[in-house]
Amino acid sequence: MEILRKGRLAYVENVVILENIFHYLFGFCCNNMGAVEAYTYFESDALKQFLGSTWWVYYYIIPLFIAILFAIWTQSPQEGAGETFDPRSRRVMLNHVENFWVKSVLEKSLHGVALLELGIKEDPSAVKYPWTIKKESTNETLTTGKSMLEIFKEIGLGRSLLILGAPGSGKTTMLLELTRQLIERARNDETEPIPVVFNLASWTEKTTLADWLAEQLNTVYYVNKKTGVKWVSENKMLLLLDGLDEVKQENRARCVEAVNHFRNEHGLTSLVVCSRIGEYSAIQTKLSFEGAIALQPLTLAQVNTFFDRFGKSLAAAKGLLKKDEALRELAETPLMLSIMALAYKDKKPEELPPLKNIADQRKHLFDTYIDRMFERPTRIKNETFAKTQTLRYLGWLAHKLIQHNLITYQIEAMQPSWLGDEKQKHVYKWIVSLIFGLSGGLSFGLISGLIFGLSGGLIFGLSGGLSFWWIAESNNHIQILDKLKWSWSSIRENLIGGLIFGLISGLLGGLLGGLIAGLNGGLIGRLNGGLIVGLIVGLISGLMGGLIDGSMGEQLEESTEPGKRLKQSIFYGFLLSILFGLFTGLFSITVFRLTGGWLGGLISGLSATHRLVLGLMLGFVAGIYSGFDSLIRHFVLRYMLIKNNFLPRQLIPFLDYAVDLIFLRRVGGSYIFVHRLLMEHFAEMEA
Repeated sequence: MEILRKGRLAYVENVVILENIFHYLFGFCCNNMGAVEAYTYFESDALKQFLGSTWWVYYYIIPLFIAILFAIWTQSPQEGAGETFDPRSRRVMLNHVENFWVKSVLEKSLHGVALLELGIKEDPSAVKYPWTIKKESTNETLTTGKSMLEIFKEIGLGRSLLILGAPGSGKTTMLLELTRQLIERARNDETEPIPVVFNLASWTEKTTLADWLAEQLNTVYYVNKKTGVKWVSENKMLLLLDGLDEVKQENRARCVEAVNHFRNEHGLTSLVVCSRIGEYSAIQTKLSFEGAIALQPLTLAQVNTFFDRFGKSLAAAKGLLKKDEALRELAETPLMLSIMALAYKDKKPEELPPLKNIADQRKHLFDTYIDRMFERPTRIKNETFAKTQTLRYLGWLAHKLIQHNLITYQIEAMQPSWLGDEKQKHVYKWIVSLIFGLSGGLSFGLISGLIFGLSGGLIFGLSGGLSFWWIAESNNHIQILDKLKWSWSSIRENLIGGLIFGLISGLLGGLLGGLIAGLNGGLIGRLNGGLIVGLIVGLISGLMGGLIDGSMGEQLEESTEPGKRLKQSIFYGFLLSILFGLFTGLFSITVFRLTGGWLGGLISGLSATHRLVLGLMLGFVAGIYSGFDSLIRHFVLRYMLIKNNFLPRQLIPFLDYAVDLIFLRRVGGSYIFVHRLLMEHFAEMEA
């Protein structure tokens, strides 16, 4: 009762002060008091006495609040300077592409076992030329010894080139070899565009190519989305697009149309596209490119020369090659020839039975390759992962990558859609919602319990828990926060929504508070208090949203390691919780106390310990949405995948073990199967 009495007295006192301030400001505006007189009156002791003991709130807190809003709103965005390819960004991007694709993929490719000169033919019929003059088709193979950059300049005129070939023929190898040469050229000449590799597998008809490129720059290369849009629109990059055949069959024609439309809109951007020849030939729409080449099968002489290099170790395979037409056809591609060298080494003739068709021969070859990789001595001695478990995990991973049109696997990028069936997804949502509901319920319950007692704590705890439960149910997307960068533009964008939300919630809260209190002290007073609370909530929401939104992938990373983003997210989650917790708690308690009202009076009656706990609870509420929400979702998802035996508990050690078995390649902080065909084979094993 004593606390309630203090609250009523503080409320009456501050309503009088607010009324006097209003009348003073109204009179100031109507009488047009001069600036000197206004300043003199504002600084006078009479006004301070008139305002009462809380005069400094109106002198400093309110002007500071207005100044913050004005500074945010009028701040000139300086982010544009960092959105172009400045020397550092250019160097980092070149290093990133080189480390990601050249060093991690090209230089460790299985094709390296079969270093053979590939036959290349120009194929003018594969493209629709941008002009009326049409090239005539030719069966002549291009002169050997030419680099891919020379071919790009000669046939693609340095503008656009299509690379076609059979599965495993070396299309991606040629694309990445061109990437290596383009990187070297860009380092020597700063006027040249930055070569950037993308895989078209994740493109969908719902997005334009320009929007998709900006999104991929963000998810693959950690470039801010706004920066990515700017780079695309200003033709800063030379685009190397792999995997046209990996786009869903029903979307391939639309993907070709999207590429053609992009060329019309961004004529200064050069492009190179790779595709399997069979899948591309089935598309009626053709790319409007300057040139196209087709990689030719290896000749029998090249295959025999390759086997001769290994002597007796591949004698059985060479003997079978003469009488097995399916095996001979498989050997026409560098990938299969390389796998034969690894799988059939030192095999006896009776261990290599002839098979009737190429599909059976390919399956037998991959199965033998997988078995041999388990037999060879590995650098990583890990008995935790049995062969059957390893095959199951890799089969599931391959299946999910194909299902979601992905090539690289990022631990942090997993989403709830990766769960097996609807039952598992429902269990996941219930666990997440329960965690959020309990967190919100306990937070609001403890805060309200300190102020209103047990009954108030139970009521507000229940409402807080239900609110957090609903928030958890309404959003399933996982987005890991792993960087912090202040962004004025993002804060401005979020501030409007935050203030609107704060004002509405403040009005509703004030109305509800007035009704619950039986209109004691007046409903207008409750609304006034609600508006103050709402402005605080809106300002904090806008600042928090701007910081988080401006942090997502703002800076380029020169190197990453698996799981690094999760570790950074945990660190920044704690950091933001503490910062926003202190700010929210101290600012809220101070304003509530100084502006008075029944809530201010109640807080004034709390002990120092209770105020500290109140600040911590408010900080927890603010901090749980500062990165911890996605962390909670991620680890619940990991728990569900482990529980259903889709992934091991020691995920990163397992992935590194698969790299040592030459099933996966580590690419920065991600993993990729050594070849699309091997990934498809693992997915078929899972099916």
